[in-house]
Amino acid sequence: MATTTSEAAPVPSLIVGLRLSSKKAAVFGSGQAAASRAIFALDAGADVVIYGPNIPESLNKWIESGRIRLSPATSYASADIVAFSVVFVADSVGCDQQTVVQDAHAAGIPVNVAGNADLSDFVLMPTYSGSSSLQIAVTTNGIAPRAASRLLKEIVRKLPADFEPQLNEAARLGSVARTAEKEHSKILAKLDIVAANSVSVDVSTAPTAIQTPQASAPLSEAEADTQSVGPLLDLDALRNDVVQVEQVANVQVASGYISHALSDLCFVYSAPEQDIGEAPLAWSRRAEKNAHGDWVSALRMETRSGAGHALWGALSSGSKVSAIASAVSLPYMVPVISQLVSQNLPLVIHASAQSLDEFDAAQSDFADAFLALQTNAVFVASSTAQEAHDMALVAHAVAQAAKTPVVHLTNGSAESTAPVTVRMSSYSQAARYVEAVVAAAAKSDGPASHATAINQAFVEFRNVFGRTYRAFEYSGSTDAESVFVSLGQTASTLQQELPSILKQRSAGVLNVRVLRPWSADGFVDSLPASARQLTVLGSTSSMESLSDPFFAEVSASVFIGKQTPTAVQVVNKNIYGANGQAAADAAYQTLGLEVPDQTSADLQQDELPPTTSSTPDKQDDGANAAIVVDPTATYDSAIAVAQRIAFPEAFATQVVSRPGEHTFAIKVSALRRMTPSTYDRNIIHIEFDTRGTDLTYEIGDALGVYGYNDSAQVDEFCKAYGLDGSEFVTAVKDGQCQTRSVHSWLAHALDLFGRPSKKFYSALADFATNTDEAEKLRWLTTGDGSIEFKDRVADTVTYADLLLEFASAHPSILHLVDLIAPIKPRHYSIASSARMHPGSVHLCVVTVEWKDSKGQLRTGQCTRFLNSLSIGDEVVVSVKPSVMKLPPLDSQPVIMAGLGTGMAPFRAFIEERAVRKLEGADVGPMTLYFGSRHRAMEYLYGEEFEAYHADGLLTNLRLAFSRDQKNKVYIQHRMREDSEMLSSQILSEDGSFYLCGPTWPTGDVKDAMVAAFTEFGSIRPSEANKVIEELKEKERYILEVY
Repeated sequence: MATTTSEAAPVPSLIVGLRLSSKKAAVFGSGQAAASRAIFALDAGADVVIYGPNIPESLNKWIESGRIRLSPATSYASADIVAFSVVFVADSVGCDQQTVVQDAHAAGIPVNVAGNADLSDFVLMPTYSGSSSLQIAVTTNGIAPRAASRLLKEIVRKLPADFEPQLNEAARLGSVARTAEKEHSKILAKLDIVAANSVSVDVSTAPTAIQTPQASAPLSEAEADTQSVGPLLDLDALRNDVVQVEQVANVQVASGYISHALSDLCFVYSAPEQDIGEAPLAWSRRAEKNAHGDWVSALRMETRSGAGHALWGALSSGSKVSAIASAVSLPYMVPVISQLVSQNLPLVIHASAQSLDEFDAAQSDFADAFLALQTNAVFVASSTAQEAHDMALVAHAVAQAAKTPVVHLTNGSAESTAPVTVRMSSYSQAARYVEAVVAAAAKSDGPASHATAINQAFVEFRNVFGRTYRAFEYSGSTDAESVFVSLGQTASTLQQELPSILKQRSAGVLNVRVLRPWSADGFVDSLPASARQLTVLGSTSSMESLSDPFFAEVSASVFIGKQTPTAVQVVNKNIYGANGQAAADAAYQTLGLEVPDQTSADLQQDELPPTTSSTPDKQDDGANAAIVVDPTATYDSAIAVAQRIAFPEAFATQVVSRPGEHTFAIKVSALRRMTPSTYDRNIIHIEFDTRGTDLTYEIGDALGVYGYNDSAQVDEFCKAYGLDGSEFVTAVKDGQCQTRSVHSWLAHALDLFGRPSKKFYSALADFATNTDEAEKLRWLTTGDGSIEFKDRVADTVTYADLLLEFASAHPSILHLVDLIAPIKPRHYSIASSARMHPGSVHLCVVTVEWKDSKGQLRTGQCTRFLNSLSIGDEVVVSVKPSVMKLPPLDSQPVIMAGLGTGMAPFRAFIEERAVRKLEGADVGPMTLYFGSRHRAMEYLYGEEFEAYHADGLLTNLRLAFSRDQKNKVYIQHRMREDSEMLSSQILSEDGSFYLCGPTWPTGDVKDAMVAAFTEFGSIRPSEANKVIEELKEKERYILEVY
């Protein structure tokens, strides 16, 4: 882990109150810096151990009372860390700061490092004066969940009513203090706020010591109105025990009221230039209580990588949590939402489906929201302010009944800000409604299914409030042949326009209320049997129609639902940027009707994207599978391909990822860079979710990853070469007749950006119509041209480069399928134990990069692909057995030597034995030699190894960081230092030795082993070499080098 100081202050993610009574805190450092942190911990009720010199006399009274114990920094051992609930590192005087941080992280203990936001799990806040032994801290986005959970065990759920005003004022004054210290002191004294520095807590050295999530002084209702909050409702009227009360509100206020009424904590994630969640923030500042009579904390957050960890942490404390967000925030929350789904934790996110167009006008936009559909959370949509209120209630009820996250997509267009009359549930009725849905769902065993909870919520809503909602809501003629399918504002507009349309033509509108879970049968059942054309009216700013998951769901439903696949045509029109009336105009134009009142700014037909059919598209990464059919080689129409998919028996069709190979489709569940971004080696840790597949693996196995070519580069090649990427081609490859789009052939099947062999040069020459080009290609394959050929290989001249360089040689796509080598899997040693991580497989991968003779940076095909992945992306893999196996007996010694990412299989070894030890097995000694260039930059899984070493499972942890000292130290040097141990464990105790990594140290490692056998095994060097060869035959001296 890097120790560089971050210049940017950490962004707060969750305010917590720390009560540390009867607990211990460790402080590392000296002087006043250590003393200030000790006092902070003392005020929270903790006893303190200070590791460091030069402690001020001001601490003597606590030392004498036994509240503080002094200990020399040199006396600290890693095993000591588990005795503490929190750790402060004030400075590096007398202690190894890096070691302390690693120890704390390995043990899951939250740590604060002065001046280093990157290493801190939390930052310090002012002392709260209203309650004894309560200190304030702020967790930072992106911290490890285990550290977050340790912090959140100390959260004060029932914070006193005066907590937020004091905290807001102290935080606000913290910024004032930087420019007006005197005024700061006056107001502090007036408000009786005990700031941190008034109790000798030196917060000046702590990162952003006085900071909240953009908190500000309380606003009056009138002031809030001027900030686009809109009317803040008559909450007193809503506290009456009635069913409904009419109020004036817009979409944001209507959904925000339900979020406030049914939550303990409300997080607001807004995007630049967007006013989101202002009403709940204002109610929180006014200390308005929720439907359960509790104070609600509304906190403004920042949308960035790691957003959402605060939600996870807050839910683990047992709080009722909701979020109000711009849909822009949802892609950043995908990892957390996915985890919450798997852990059955209820959360509601009210997401405004909004983006700003080129004129900074708010437009309804579902593009970002659709990116989060992969999480398997429930998604419901609303349009009007009344619907926003109603669906907000439904969302909270479903979340609690099904124990799952629910995303409520609200209308984000400019029209949504207009206040209208809304029939709102009272506080008490809102609470009773949720309780009723939960009670009905509780009759099933375990959490109710998502579909069951939604249905129950709709039924109960109709019974209580008299308004009816369904997953798919059809309006229009019962004999309509043309049906418009949409959601949100567009659907609402079309429903309002239907009476005028029906005067001229039979038609219908299907409003999609529930996006997830999606029911293909439910969708088809909602259509009139007469439907022959479905027009999907979408509103997405950055998606082509065929990569739009909403359009894809509709198209797929037509094929797999109950209706005949060929009976309905599905087309798509994206009307992003159009106003509400323009959606109706698009409907008139699609039906061939005259658009009423052309004086308005209507959307003209030529402004609409072209109509497209519902077939797989080159940009659809979900369509990277091949269709295996009866042998033939030809170009295919999109209709023919659709027929093969729809009627697999008739066409002998199989849809598979890698024809003829035993592969598995798994999804990325976690991905992080392990080395600092400033370091020249990019090493990543990737975790894949294997649940729902038949993938199994053993210790030592390798995972074969089928990397895809970069889609943008493929598009560039197609354009330069004159290919239509959407055209379908059937051809034989690797003995399998496959149908793919041209784009899919080049992106997913053919190694287009790999190095061609001489055989390809010769074959390409046969296609060249230019004599000079043909001669040059043939010359390159001869002895005379060998030097230039080797230069081309060294410069990574690819198939694509060659095809564009020799333009007169222009093989067709059918010939390219035959000539270009297929993409082969890249095998990586698995870095996890299936017994410790069931349903998951981990990899540790270094990005392969080099520069060619022109100085152009090149990247390995598979590592580029892996680096491009995001959470939820699907990857096709296979499993390859390996000789890297643990000894048959758990008691046999294991000696492992790994260089860089070569330690991946040894992480799996250690995890496997850790599980066996927990099961009661007698586990023998384990030694790990790990080598890399710098400890601070490339100590891969260092925290884990340190923890296993401290636990005793990893008997010896021998590190060799070659460039951390003047003389380079490698693993063979550490092995020579351990000669006696190596000789004993290998020769006398039947131990096994493993080496994984680059080939260069193989000889030196062998020499170190020979020296050990010679010196302590009473064996001559010649015999020692024979012993090693015998060990290899017995699979006790195993090398996996590359």
